[in-house]
Amino acid sequence: MGKETKRYLGILCSLLMYFLYVILLTVRTKMLIVSYGSEVNAVFQTSDQIFTYLILFESGMGAAYQFKLYEPVNCKDIKKIAGLFAGLKKSMQKIAMKMMTVLLVISAAYPFIMNRVSIPIMKAGLILFLLGIRFVVPYFVSIAAKTLLNVYDYKYVVDNVDSLGYIMITAAEILAIGLFNWSVYNVLLIGCIGNSVIGLVYAFLIQRVCAEIQEEKAVPDFEPEGMTKDILLHQITGLLNNNIDTIILSVVNIMLVTPYHAYYSTMYYFPQVINKINENYRTKIGMKIKQHDQNLYSYFQLLMAFHMVAAIVSVSVFALNINGFIYLWIGREFLLSNMCVFLLALYLMLKMTINIIFLVRDGAGLYKESKWFSIREGIVNLILSIILVRFWGIEGILFATVFATYTMLLPGNARLSYSKVMGKRNTVWIDYLVIMLTAACLVWGFGGCFGEIENISWKIFLFRLIGQSFAGTVIAVIVVVIIKWKYISRYLMKETNKWV
Repeated sequence: MGKETKRYLGILCSLLMYFLYVILLTVRTKMLIVSYGSEVNAVFQTSDQIFTYLILFESGMGAAYQFKLYEPVNCKDIKKIAGLFAGLKKSMQKIAMKMMTVLLVISAAYPFIMNRVSIPIMKAGLILFLLGIRFVVPYFVSIAAKTLLNVYDYKYVVDNVDSLGYIMITAAEILAIGLFNWSVYNVLLIGCIGNSVIGLVYAFLIQRVCAEIQEEKAVPDFEPEGMTKDILLHQITGLLNNNIDTIILSVVNIMLVTPYHAYYSTMYYFPQVINKINENYRTKIGMKIKQHDQNLYSYFQLLMAFHMVAAIVSVSVFALNINGFIYLWIGREFLLSNMCVFLLALYLMLKMTINIIFLVRDGAGLYKESKWFSIREGIVNLILSIILVRFWGIEGILFATVFATYTMLLPGNARLSYSKVMGKRNTVWIDYLVIMLTAACLVWGFGGCFGEIENISWKIFLFRLIGQSFAGTVIAVIVVVIIKWKYISRYLMKETNKWV
């Protein structure tokens, strides 16, 4: 079986497991609310965003090492690879120790400023600590191994191991809550232990896939750490955009966290699926840029065509069904306004497409050149969020995020990727206009309203979802094939010639 066939099968398997994982997560969230209360669930969701900021200690180390590993892997320089891998492992261990120190401080201090209603300070602190431990464990045991496997183009293997591990952890948590009535603390220990076991699996995979690197005695190479300053700025602003909203809401009104997170996390599953596919092509794009491949732009446009189809279907299906899903999942009292749905749909469109632009930017190592776009985005988003949340609540926070990403982040990064890397005119706005118009027509054609919930049931919801997804995919494929026919036809001719 060829490498590409294995990649496609691995991606398919990973996606299927991810869908199962998403289902289990929705069940777990419902059980957390029923068994421990909405406020405990809000602490869960808030802590996820708080501890994501611990990534700042990593400061882009993984991305820097991955970029520096492209050339020695391409040249099969085992000594250089072994040195970089040894340096990465030591760097990650130092980072994990710093994370542990900050974790202790946050767990002790944050409950005092959190807008608590009934949950005691000690309980909130212990929940935060255990959630933080499960976040930090991979930095001790698996992040370095995953980075090396990604460079060797085994991203699909990494995705499958992670997906299977998370499925088993979440299933065990559901059983612990529903069948054994465990305390919330014991449930959280399952994730800590599970992430440690996943680390052992990666150690085994490295031994199997990269045995010659393990055998090579090498001095740790810390050269990539020089790139981390610019990557760190990207991470800070990325975190401000993706992980500040729930924290602000938890301080202003913690009871808004559960409905906000329910909508946002459901929306975010769509780009997560696309990113799982995307990341399997990160190494390939990086190598094409290193080799000055003349077909890079055509390859990029082919991937963009796929992203456009996915965005059209996702945006229209999300807008039409999200209210019905939330109503069936956790209840009418958690429904948000149509304005929230509209803003989330706009943000979803961007998230479904911008990562392919980032792959080109990152493959060329343009972190320094693009950092100011991220800085401006982060500052504008933070300031607007703090101001508008007082007047418009969740709508204000979502408007700040959409405004910052479309005006500060997207234009500059698109210009860099198109003009500087690929030497072509920036046409991303044309692609976005096609996505918006097609998705709007689909929403109008399927009923013209956001998430109608009258007389809804799971059976009706699923039939509606399947029908809209199928029809939307057919229409989206037709539209995108017409728009991108120049590049799609080249690919089809190339594939046809292989069989002649």
